[in-house]
Amino acid sequence: MARIQNLISAVQPEVVQWRRHIHENPYLAYEEQPTADYVASILQAMPAPLDIRRPTPNSVVADLRGGAGEGPMYALRADMDALPLQEESGEPFSSKRPGVMHACGHDAHTAMLLGAVKVLCQVKDKIRGTVRFIFQHAEEVIPSGAKQLVQLGVLEGVKM
Repeated sequence: MARIQNLISAVQPEVVQWRRHIHENPYLAYEEQPTADYVASILQAMPAPLDIRRPTPNSVVADLRGGAGEGPMYALRADMDALPLQEESGEPFSSKRPGVMHACGHDAHTAMLLGAVKVLCQVKDKIRGTVRFIFQHAEEVIPSGAKQLVQLGVLEGVKM
């Protein structure tokens, strides 16, 4: 457990950096392709191989196969879309896009899931089965990106 805590502490500065980048560059539902591109680029640099795919241009799914043998597939998910609001916080990492901001925490959700990916990549030899990381688009609208991803089979094989 101490090793996990140390890995979490070590990745925290990156999580903050990722969150601030995403916060500065928000995209509305079904327009998140730049965010998905950013997420995919970070996933490609992880310390263990991931099976990365783009079920839609504005979503990303990555599988981490554990090294401790066969087992179930579990899924972890984060949403990536922003809201049509004007940011007035004055923070140095405020939205650079007029009328669009992360006001619901999706920037943090995405950054934290990237942090979880990095930590789990470093302990993959202890994982039985597969962990699927789902970076979902269009959570704030109907029809949602979740419905689209389910229809595209993203949850097939995931232990429910």
